[in-house]
Amino acid sequence: MGIPAVIDVDTGTDDAIALIMAANSPELDIRGITTSGGNASLAHTTRNTLRLMSAIGRSDVPISKGADRPLRGSFEYAYHYHGPGGMTAPLPAADLLPVEKRAPEYLIESAAQLGGELTIIALGPLTNVARAIRREPSMRDMVSHVFVMGGAVEVGGNVTPNAEFNIYADPYAASVVFDSGLPVTLVGLDIGDEVGFAREDEDWRSGDSPGQRLAARIIEGWFAIHPDRDTYVLCDPMTVAVALAPDLFEFRQASVSVDEDGVFRGRTRAIYGEGNVRVALTVAVEQARALTLERLASPTD
Repeated sequence: MGIPAVIDVDTGTDDAIALIMAANSPELDIRGITTSGGNASLAHTTRNTLRLMSAIGRSDVPISKGADRPLRGSFEYAYHYHGPGGMTAPLPAADLLPVEKRAPEYLIESAAQLGGELTIIALGPLTNVARAIRREPSMRDMVSHVFVMGGAVEVGGNVTPNAEFNIYADPYAASVVFDSGLPVTLVGLDIGDEVGFAREDEDWRSGDSPGQRLAARIIEGWFAIHPDRDTYVLCDPMTVAVALAPDLFEFRQASVSVDEDGVFRGRTRAIYGEGNVRVALTVAVEQARALTLERLASPTD
């Protein structure tokens, strides 16, 4: 079996592609998916997750609803980027429902059951993970690693000149996670903006497995609503790629802080040296892109 993992998502388009990758990766044993608002409302991100997992034949994975708002304030959704309802391609109705247990409790219970072996792959705002840590401080001893898609350490942001979307959405939750002492790998725009699928590329269109065809429809739909953009960047898929193939990346250990308010809200700053956060700073672009394409195919293809 692979690494036991819970994946925390705010399923828009790149979460969907990352989930297809993860579901097709024998290195991961997906013990559950938790949902949050972020790219879209909690109702939409949960619906998208249920429908996606059903569409790729993974109705066996429990899905738990989580945060409909950040620790303070409210989410500012990204429908302009991910499309109506947070998705650019229609997904068939799901044949499964969320479990009754909400996301923080699901994370706590999963961590306790696995006795320190749980990995969390967090692809959206960190609200669910922060709430779990606050409710059960011993999470610090029960989680093996947290992979976080978030931040912009050595590059500019994508919401403001300083801030990346996920951290900006709930900077208070990000502070809780980074300050928790848990081992964290931070995969920000330093990596995410480096790897993508270009509009004119044929390889991401050419697969014939269910996951490949679905991913192609999502990306084609995204290009249709963004005629001014030539590349679909793979932020969330790169976070899964770091968990699968860390040798494709270079890291620096750091302490990371987050500006929580004001004009610099969501800014992530690293002090390199000692610290609990491993910051991904470079990527072998072609190899990481090839890995993404490979894992969009089902294991039997």
